[in-house]
Amino acid sequence: MRAIQFTTDARVGSVIKLGLFSDTHADSPNFDKATFEEHANYCLNDNRYILFDGDIFDGIIRTDKKRAVNSLLESGDNQLNIKLEKVYELLKPYQKQILFFGRGNHEESILKYNGIDILDLLAKMLNSGSNHNIVVGNYANFIRFCWTNKSNKMVANYDIFAHHGAGGSAPATKGMLDFNSLVKGVNADLIWIGHKHNSIIDYSAPIMFVDAAGNVVLKNRQCIQTPSYQTGRTIDYNVNFAERFYGHTALSGFGEVNLRLEKEHNKYTVMPEIKITNRPNITIGELQSATLKQKSR
Repeated sequence: MRAIQFTTDARVGSVIKLGLFSDTHADSPNFDKATFEEHANYCLNDNRYILFDGDIFDGIIRTDKKRAVNSLLESGDNQLNIKLEKVYELLKPYQKQILFFGRGNHEESILKYNGIDILDLLAKMLNSGSNHNIVVGNYANFIRFCWTNKSNKMVANYDIFAHHGAGGSAPATKGMLDFNSLVKGVNADLIWIGHKHNSIIDYSAPIMFVDAAGNVVLKNRQCIQTPSYQTGRTIDYNVNFAERFYGHTALSGFGEVNLRLEKEHNKYTVMPEIKITNRPNITIGELQSATLKQKSR
């Protein structure tokens, strides 16, 4: 786990705008590149900072006998080099907007079985020659946004707990059990997971505590699960796990978070606005024609 803090000046009415992305699987043949670039360009033009919560890479290589048949684009022995260069070229236009890379199970698998920290290499390539550094986190991370006054004293903060997620695709619960588990042990304003490729916002997960001034406070928390950027399976794709269990994962999308700093009765407050933007639809096949034979009279 890592704990990272981003600091800015306390200006009433100012807004920090964030784009929360996860599970791009950008080197996969199923990567929805067009939608990702549309969403990333929106963040760039809107001066919205970009954060990733793991599985930027798919990382499937030839030695993965279970998945390589459907996931392998590269030929030759330098497959990870090709994947790294491909994702670098994809993200290079957005380098100054990217704040954070979290790790997912795919990056951890590359490290475990190939001895290569591909996420660290990607960050070093993107940061090279720039005065803006992308921070590389772990599988679980606290990300604090901190507002300070002229005396450099913190007057407000907003904490995001970013965990990539675990377990299967949860076609029935869509990952709500993950939220229920995390809120019991995490005191953060927003809990963010990916991994299951679903889109969910849970607006009500309050916590009660006594603050330093002796006030009993009931603080609302929110949970967000961001989807992937993998295109929908074709209708004859015979290993669609979610479909076997009566469900489908969400279409490509990302989370938008706006953090507005307000001040009332000489006290600063952070007012969040949270939503998910998804691709509306995708064609995955065509209606097949068949002949209905009728009995002759």
